[in-house]
Amino acid sequence: MTSTTAKLLGLSACRAAALSTTMLTRRKSSVEGVKTEKRRRGESIGGAFTDMINIEPTSIINKSTELLHERAVRDLVRIACLLSMISVCLHTPDTIKMWPPLNYVIFANDIIVTLIFLAEAIVTIKTNGLLENPGSYLRDRWYQFEFFLLLIHFLCCFLHGYELCSIWFESLQLVYSPWFGAFRSPRPFVFLRFIRSIVKFKLPKNRIKLIMKRSSQQIQNVTIFFMFFVFSYAIMGVQIFGRLNYHCVVKGTNPRAVTIADLAIPDTMCSPPGEGGYECPNNMVCMELELGAQQEGYYGQFSDFASSLFTVYLAASQEGWAYVLYDCLDSLPSVLAFSYFVTLIFFLAWLVKNVFIAVITETFAEIRVQFSEMWQTRETSSEHSYTQKLEKDDDGWKLVEIDKYNRNHANSSQFLHKIVTSLAFQTLMQFLILSNAIFHATFVFYHDESDQVRKVWYYWVEVGFTCLFNLEVALKIYSFGWKSFISRGVHKFDCLLCLGSTLNSVWVLYETNIFTYFQVFRIARLIKASPMLEDFVYKIFGPGKKLGGLVIFTCILLIITSAISLQLFCYVPKLNKFTNFPVAFMSMFQIITQEGWTDVVIEILRACNEAWVPFVAIYFVGYHLLVTLIVLSLFVAVILDNLEMDEELKKVKQLKAREQDTIKTTLPMRLRIFNRFPTAPTMVRMKKVPSEFPLPKIRDSFTRQFADEFFDATEDPLQEYGVRQKSMLSSRNGQRGPSKESKLTTAIRHTGQLSNKSILTSMLTESNKNRALFSESNQHLASLTRTNTNSKHTKSAINAPGQTRRGLASMKGIEGFKENGDLRPEDTARKVEKHGEIDIKAIQMKRAHAEITRNRIEEEMRENHPMFDRPLFLVGRESSLRRMCQLIAHSRHCYDQTAQQHRKHSKKYKQMHDFLAIMTYLDWAMVLITTLSCFCMLWESPWPTTGENLIFNNFYLQISEYLFVFGMSFELIVKCIANGLFFTPKALVTDVGDVMTIFIYLTSLLFIAWMPTHIEINSWAQLLMICRAMRPLRVYALVPHIRRVVVELCRGFREILLVTILLVVLMFIFASFGVQLVGGKLAACNDASITTREDCHGLFDLQIFVTRMEIKGKHEAGVHPSIRVPRVWRNPRNFNFDHIGNAMLALFETLSYKGWNVVRDVLYNRHGAWAVLFIHIYVFIGCMIGLTLFVGVVVANYTENRGTALLTVDQRRWHDLKARLKMAQPLHVPPKPPESAKLRCYLYDLTTSRWFKQLFAALVVINSFTLVIPWNVNEQKSGRKGTLLILTIISAICNILFTIECFLKMIAFTISGFWQSRRNRIDLIITILGIMWIIAHFILQLPAHITGNIEEWNKLTFTYGYTVVILRFFTIAGRKSTLKMLMLTVVMSMVRSSFIIAAMFLLVLFYANAGVVLFGMVKYGQAVGKHVNFRNGREALVVLFRSVTGEDWNDIMHDCMRAPPFCNWHPGLNYWQTDCGNYIGAIVYFCSFYLIITYIVLNLLVAIIMENFSLFYSSEEDALLSYADIRNFQLVWNMVDIEQKRSIPVRRVKFLLRLLKGRLEVDDEKDGLLFKHMCHEMERLHNGDDVSFHDVLNMLSYRSVDIRKSLQLEELLQREELEYVIEEEVAKHTIRTWLENCLKNIKAKQNNSLGKGASMGSTFNFPNQVESLSKGVLLTEPSPDDDPLLIEETIGSGKKKQKTQRINSLVGEISPIETAMGKKSIKRPDKIKERRGTLRQMQMGTYDELEEVEEDDDNEFDMRRPSFDYTASSHNEEVNNKLFISNEKQFEDVKTWWTMFD
Repeated sequence: MTSTTAKLLGLSACRAAALSTTMLTRRKSSVEGVKTEKRRRGESIGGAFTDMINIEPTSIINKSTELLHERAVRDLVRIACLLSMISVCLHTPDTIKMWPPLNYVIFANDIIVTLIFLAEAIVTIKTNGLLENPGSYLRDRWYQFEFFLLLIHFLCCFLHGYELCSIWFESLQLVYSPWFGAFRSPRPFVFLRFIRSIVKFKLPKNRIKLIMKRSSQQIQNVTIFFMFFVFSYAIMGVQIFGRLNYHCVVKGTNPRAVTIADLAIPDTMCSPPGEGGYECPNNMVCMELELGAQQEGYYGQFSDFASSLFTVYLAASQEGWAYVLYDCLDSLPSVLAFSYFVTLIFFLAWLVKNVFIAVITETFAEIRVQFSEMWQTRETSSEHSYTQKLEKDDDGWKLVEIDKYNRNHANSSQFLHKIVTSLAFQTLMQFLILSNAIFHATFVFYHDESDQVRKVWYYWVEVGFTCLFNLEVALKIYSFGWKSFISRGVHKFDCLLCLGSTLNSVWVLYETNIFTYFQVFRIARLIKASPMLEDFVYKIFGPGKKLGGLVIFTCILLIITSAISLQLFCYVPKLNKFTNFPVAFMSMFQIITQEGWTDVVIEILRACNEAWVPFVAIYFVGYHLLVTLIVLSLFVAVILDNLEMDEELKKVKQLKAREQDTIKTTLPMRLRIFNRFPTAPTMVRMKKVPSEFPLPKIRDSFTRQFADEFFDATEDPLQEYGVRQKSMLSSRNGQRGPSKESKLTTAIRHTGQLSNKSILTSMLTESNKNRALFSESNQHLASLTRTNTNSKHTKSAINAPGQTRRGLASMKGIEGFKENGDLRPEDTARKVEKHGEIDIKAIQMKRAHAEITRNRIEEEMRENHPMFDRPLFLVGRESSLRRMCQLIAHSRHCYDQTAQQHRKHSKKYKQMHDFLAIMTYLDWAMVLITTLSCFCMLWESPWPTTGENLIFNNFYLQISEYLFVFGMSFELIVKCIANGLFFTPKALVTDVGDVMTIFIYLTSLLFIAWMPTHIEINSWAQLLMICRAMRPLRVYALVPHIRRVVVELCRGFREILLVTILLVVLMFIFASFGVQLVGGKLAACNDASITTREDCHGLFDLQIFVTRMEIKGKHEAGVHPSIRVPRVWRNPRNFNFDHIGNAMLALFETLSYKGWNVVRDVLYNRHGAWAVLFIHIYVFIGCMIGLTLFVGVVVANYTENRGTALLTVDQRRWHDLKARLKMAQPLHVPPKPPESAKLRCYLYDLTTSRWFKQLFAALVVINSFTLVIPWNVNEQKSGRKGTLLILTIISAICNILFTIECFLKMIAFTISGFWQSRRNRIDLIITILGIMWIIAHFILQLPAHITGNIEEWNKLTFTYGYTVVILRFFTIAGRKSTLKMLMLTVVMSMVRSSFIIAAMFLLVLFYANAGVVLFGMVKYGQAVGKHVNFRNGREALVVLFRSVTGEDWNDIMHDCMRAPPFCNWHPGLNYWQTDCGNYIGAIVYFCSFYLIITYIVLNLLVAIIMENFSLFYSSEEDALLSYADIRNFQLVWNMVDIEQKRSIPVRRVKFLLRLLKGRLEVDDEKDGLLFKHMCHEMERLHNGDDVSFHDVLNMLSYRSVDIRKSLQLEELLQREELEYVIEEEVAKHTIRTWLENCLKNIKAKQNNSLGKGASMGSTFNFPNQVESLSKGVLLTEPSPDDDPLLIEETIGSGKKKQKTQRINSLVGEISPIETAMGKKSIKRPDKIKERRGTLRQMQMGTYDELEEVEEDDDNEFDMRRPSFDYTASSHNEEVNNKLFISNEKQFEDVKTWWTMFD
């Protein structure tokens, strides 16, 4: 089923997306001859849509006959298709019974339609042939479909004729069975022919294949992933729960013939004594009943794999799962049931199913891109809405409004036009619309005679409003002119409302409510009152072609599936869901909404024959899977597509977002208040200073710079900002913490000349910074953020190995800066900025300048206002108390990573250290205290009524309360003294979260001081307890990540508010219509046999609900339990439309899909189909479109807040690539053994082969399917003992085979190599557990049998055995790459959503505690009962978790709304002594909870999954580095990292880079310079330490992309700095090394020449070396032994001496590098060269070869030196060893090269 379903889903998704995207998207051409073009396109009707779905016959385009393309013939075929569809929808027994002559009409219609199709087929065969060519009738796909439909029509005519003959000729005794009509079920597909002939769209076939291939593959993979989870939970359900057939029954019940009178009321499951479940009352027993699946209802059964699979899928739809949970709670211990169902809902319903939304969204986006590209290149629109027009008059040319142009030609009144378009007139009309809406909303039905009287008055008022609006339309028509008026869509809508409301003014029509729609939809005009709301509505619904096409597609799908289901099930007896087409349509529509769809399916399954139950279940599950996971996901895709921004707009918003992040230069309002007070700086008088005159007072801040012991002249905010910048250059020297010099600063007090020198130095430094800061050039601002160093440090940085040069001195090569730090006015940019690029450094400098300005203002405020920055205006700024409190408040975890012995440890536990460092120690302590207090609050309970579990009566609960208050008091006092309360820069109260903290503290303090013991309903004490329940929200302000989640939600509050307003307007419209349509008409007698209010009195027997099972006596009035109740004339329990408030509440419940089917049934039974249409339209518009707006808005806001929504295409690809690289991990597969070990080589090839892996993956599936029935003792006692024995033997055989697999891998990989892989370790552990199970279950069973404990032993071994099999089943995710990638997607989604889940849990915890206070003692009702109540916090959490899934939350709300006189209450009772709820509180409580949690928070999970799934969805063409490249790197890394440590020494990086292929390939001969840069980057960033797998992979990824396009602003700046420094240092080191080698060679040659007395010529081929240098080839030191004749004396001894002096001076200018460079080059043996070549080609190596090559590589490259020693390639070695220096000019060239890089 999996692959077939996946393919069907893929095809259906593509068709759905294509149809919804392209429906009505064709644009009109602007070419001359538009009508001709339209006619030409109209002729190609049949070719467009089917080309897209790849089933269009090519013959229609190539071999079409003129006859078939005649308009009349095409219209005739369309009419035939439509008549055939109508005929099949009417052909049901109930429809024909209503009007018997319809039977003959249908028969005649079918014959005519069949003849038309037959004639068409004959013409087509005559034209294209039968089997001659690919376009023939029986070879073309579409013609084959038409031929199939023709055969179905012949069969239908034959069956219908046979049926008529059996009626007409009864003497023939012809037997016609009603189920023969099921053969008509394929006939509704004829509607596809009708749609194909109407819709026009076309897409090239190559694009179709691309979309089909990609989307269908992704949907198939996701479907397999979904079924993997479904199968896993199905087999777990079979083994954990098994047969749930223990019920509480009366004593003496026959388990084979149980009746409804034998069951408990209500029916309750139980468990035998001691099993941990529910125990029956004393007058009943817990008995195992022998019932069939049809009696039990199929849903909620785990007796075998098929029933468990069906139950798991239904539960994953979040419909009816709670009742299955309650049955499991009664049958088994609660821990098992809770864990099973909570994880099932979380994974299947919230995570895995939302992956389908991601797939459909990506597919839809790709189709949209394809169409936008096609239409952008082919067609342009001819219809433009211009608002102005050029017109020439006496004064010349000028722009004239089109309305004015039309008005001048229509001779209309300009004065009237000015009035109509004035703001006052529009405001007046908006006020009238609002008044009309409010006036009609005030109508209330009292169910008495006054209703009709007031309705007449409201009618005349409505007539008056209608006249006013008609007058408005008349004035607009007169002022604008008819053509100008009707040309606008808004005016068309107004005109339509005017016409409809005018007809509604007629009393006869007003009574029928037919035209009431036009009256209530007038409220929609209020949207124009808010431009922001109007823009949002236009953004969503403006491009209505896609949304309209999707609506049409959904309706077509509903019509076709309803007709098919109608013909399949209309003949099933006792089934009223498909009696006629409208009822069938409502049933299929209900399945789409998922509300009560399980009841529909169960009812159908019970009515069908048991042999057909599996096929019927597959049919409806497949339909539900299609419509819920694909069709509904299309609505989300369309909304997200409409919210998508253009690329140019993204760039603009990126820039604006960067500018908004700039720090404000002004202080907050709470600090600017000090400006209103006069300045009073602190003044001091100079003492002990000899002077003849009295000295004035001097500012204290001025004197401090001379007397401060810790004065630092270089300290300034700009440098602090630079230090805080997260730069990649900060860790190149390995010093990841503060240096020792900075820690051991010597305190110096400047005196005398030192003081003057210090002052001058600080003044010059400040002047230089200000000059650079306020310079017009912004090209090199980032370098100002570095710490300035003197020339001495700079020189040491150049010469000293492993050190990093910082400051301006390190960037001397940058054009625009001089040596003294000045900015050059010319050539300030190193690179030419392209048009439209963002000046990154200017933005960064703007931030720095803003911070400097802010700090300056703050310092001035601190100097001029003594009370500034003084906590509570009492504590001194530098007081010891404040310093101590600051130490307590700001201390946090900081792990020292500078120590060498701690580096590896810190990398291993880096995530743990980062997690501990997210908060201070004080905040961590408060989180723990708050968590403990919230945990204790869960044990507070108003039950029992004596109040012993309330906090004021329980000493242990008071301990946690006092602990929380004292702890929070200490925290607030410390933070207040350290940071201040409000009027300080880092005050305690700065935002809403801090205000909430103070509020929580005050309420807790007030409660602990008051501790009320008498709490009535709706009293101040109860309100205080509700405020105390907000304590879990305290964690929001403590944990910064959770706080960030709340901030991100609040940032998107505007869009969420707009969606809420839009839905409120929609609800108001339909609520007003509902009040006028069915207001006061829904009341009925609770006795269904009474139809009038006058007869509704007395008592009657009301049947009590007992069970959902179909057992004897359920439908028998005398047997079914009942009670005698009074007859009451009342509204339905949960809803009514008597006034606008109740109507909106009912529609809000309906908006969540809950209870709408109950509203539908009541309206249908009491007011007919017209009222039902109203609720269906509302559900379709409000739920399917309105609710998806929440999903789209929350997803769009999430991506925008994270920055991904503003990323360009290149940036998005880079973002996905980084995440994909983060997901990549080493393979943990040992390299291939050496060729000498033949057995190991053979086993290595065997175990790594594809068929071997697939074989054992299939074996895992076979082993898992042994759990198709429960493994327990009860199955042994039943008739399945033999089956259970066979299954356990198969599982044992599989475990033995898995053991053989492990042994083979151990031999092939060696034990150490086998143990390196995490998956191998897991397999080995599970295999050992399996062997232990075999021994325990089969071998040790005999001793257990002898001792008599065989039953207990089997219970233990069965549990142990199926646990091992389930663990083995989960390993299949690691054996298939697709499942592994998707599993990583889910895991990453869980990790990223952990804080969102934590925030949601805290909010649910608050609602749970508040629910205990509000509804803790509500009496049991329809929903509130044994399992659903608020007796304590734990029970409330379960209820709220159920409400999050939407499971009958509205029924719980209505039970909690119970108020007197329907409950026990009188004044003076405590809230735990009454069983009443809270009417207003329940509405606010449940509606706000459902809105916040379900509509907003849960949609964040969708956003996270969509973001993570984009990594998996990325194709090979789009990815910067494909999966093949990453796989290649993994293989190479696996060869280099022999010990599987996930890190390698830096020296092995060169060897690894040489082995790479594909996009990551780096040839050290062709790309030598790049090779050196990459090696130097690894050396510099990691300071000679080991590099990890991701370090090298990230470096390669940076080198593989265009960083100017892919990287964002800050990351781009950091990367450019790093690459420039590496480029500079590599170039300098290259030239220096080459010169040193040349000079040493010259000296050696001179010495040899002096010794031999020979005179030789000297040549120096410098240009060739420059060319070699540009190619990246670095020169080695020439060996003196290569050639004895190296020096040529070209001149006499004097010139030689002069030459020697120049050489010595050049050597003096170039500082030597202290390296451990080898003094000779070692030539490689030919054998190793051959092996390395083979290794490069095969991408594989042996242990010996790897060691040989690495050892040789180590000799050539010194591994531990801080800088690389670059050597020449073997190709140029002989040439480079014979280099000669010819003359002095070449030395000058060398010096020029050196100074250029210096």
